[in-house]
Amino acid sequence: MIRRLQRRVRALTHRLLRETQGTIALNFALAVPAIALLSLGAIDLYAVTTAQTRLQAIADAGALAGAPALALAVDGTAARERSASFVAGQLSEWSDAPTVVETYEIVTQGGQRGIRVLLQANRESFFVNMLPPGGWNFVGDATATTAGLVPLCVLNTANAGDRLLELATRSRIEAPECLVHSNHTITVKDRSEIRGEAIQAVGAASGNIVPSAGTGAARIEDPFASLSLNRPIGACSTANVNTSTKRIQPGRHCAITITGNDSYILEPGEHWFVNGALTVSGTATLTGEDVVLLVGQNGRLIFSGDGRVDLIGRQSGPYAGLVIAALREHDEKMTINSTRVERLEGAIYVPNAILEIGGTTDVARQSAWTVIVAASLMLKGSPNVFINADYGASDVPVPGGVGPRPSGSRLIN
Repeated sequence: MIRRLQRRVRALTHRLLRETQGTIALNFALAVPAIALLSLGAIDLYAVTTAQTRLQAIADAGALAGAPALALAVDGTAARERSASFVAGQLSEWSDAPTVVETYEIVTQGGQRGIRVLLQANRESFFVNMLPPGGWNFVGDATATTAGLVPLCVLNTANAGDRLLELATRSRIEAPECLVHSNHTITVKDRSEIRGEAIQAVGAASGNIVPSAGTGAARIEDPFASLSLNRPIGACSTANVNTSTKRIQPGRHCAITITGNDSYILEPGEHWFVNGALTVSGTATLTGEDVVLLVGQNGRLIFSGDGRVDLIGRQSGPYAGLVIAALREHDEKMTINSTRVERLEGAIYVPNAILEIGGTTDVARQSAWTVIVAASLMLKGSPNVFINADYGASDVPVPGGVGPRPSGSRLIN
């Protein structure tokens, strides 16, 4: 635009200089100041447009620079400091930078917490700030959020009442490669301990937690909230259990008791315990691959004594990725209490109940990966719950919303 204007000015000047009539000369004299003003205004406007583009780019990059600090979602101070430091560096390299008023704030948009960088700039005009009055004002405004980082492997979804994440006596959670998060509080009592790559709570956190838990975290919604968990139609069946081959076919089961030295295998599929209990006790063994246990309001899982449990979750179908799930009607306590729960590979989902893990030895140590999503998680006694995160070593797909999450940050505004 400016080049076209310059060409027109040169052409008009050349033509006027060739004119000899007085009226043309007079017109020329009157036109030159106007043309000069238009030219200067165009140049001024171009410079402001260029500055606006650069300022917005700095705001975008500044927000992206600060967003990863929200991964542990404490109070946002680190995110604001990172963004401010980045912006300061960019402005210092801008030789004719405008005057900038900087604002950094933590905001929530669409359930996501982000860092907003607002840069309000003022630049003098060529007309000593008379046109426009006060000079040129323009804004760079950007908001970015973290897109993940640490894999999510333990989630306490409830945020009120007694539905918290609590460890008592000498219990332990070991999650060395992933995130333990509570939408309520984390309470570690007595000689208990939580160790993880990252630990955070929306509310308070107390007790032996390594590393120290971040508090004031953003709430994480139930990633499986849309999953259909309706009880199947029809009565339970005892025909699913073959005592001669020691195999249990998928379906809706009545009570199943495995005790003594018995060893049973769950065949691949969905195993429903809507009203009856699945009991593994004594020195019995229950194994299964490509399976999920679905427990109703009046169903129970009783893993006790020295009963051995080795389960690998569902690999396909609507419940792919799950190994144990309680129906939404189940609002009582679900208890896993055995000395030999060796493998629970997949996601354990208890949306409206307390998941209580007891026992005296390791739980799920042999699993390639485990995820726990429960309204409340309580450990009592001295169980050592291992939350491994070797997702690539398993044929069980990791459900969306948990496990590995893409790293980095992204603009949301």
